[in-house]
Amino acid sequence: MPAPMFMRGAAPWRNTLAYLESGKIIFRPIVRIFTLNYTLDKPDSDGLRRFIFWHLAQIQYKNPNVQCVQFKNTTPTPFVSFYLSRSSTDDIDNETNLDNNYEIVHMDCYKKTSNEIHDSIRRVMGKSDLQQRIDSELTARLENPANFGKDCAHYCMCLVYGQMSCPGRKVLPEHLRGKFTRYKIDELEDIRKKISDDDALKDYWKRPF
Repeated sequence: MPAPMFMRGAAPWRNTLAYLESGKIIFRPIVRIFTLNYTLDKPDSDGLRRFIFWHLAQIQYKNPNVQCVQFKNTTPTPFVSFYLSRSSTDDIDNETNLDNNYEIVHMDCYKKTSNEIHDSIRRVMGKSDLQQRIDSELTARLENPANFGKDCAHYCMCLVYGQMSCPGRKVLPEHLRGKFTRYKIDELEDIRKKISDDDALKDYWKRPF
């Protein structure tokens, strides 16, 4: 039986989800483009070529909003470049003028090993372990619909579609309020003579929040 397409080629485990998720380089939000310049035959670029072979797929998986570009045999010495956005994080998606909004940072990779390049990129342009842990916790809070409160997708449960509004903003029908069902039963009976529980509930849903 032939092997699956993603399990073919050199070191096919590089295409597995476990390997891609094990990448440790997560760029800062200001990094928008990541370029790699190297040669295919010179030994000076051996470290960068090995870095591309083992870590580029992880970088692309961990940084889906960063464009990664390879330039082969265009320069005699290997180096990587980072295009940093000068705009605020709120305006990154609205960038138009590339010449004015980007600042370029070059990193020399001449005769450096793959691990040295990896550690340098992570130290200079990557997020720290603490920042990655904070971001993962914040993302988990936002993505979990069961969480409510500050830094969550919903501040209150009443903001979820289909849930009843907070009583302070939109008063519940009398038959759903404990004050009437426990202590003011006579008043509740008088109200039920004027309007049924079903009609009161329908009227509740018609009212704005």
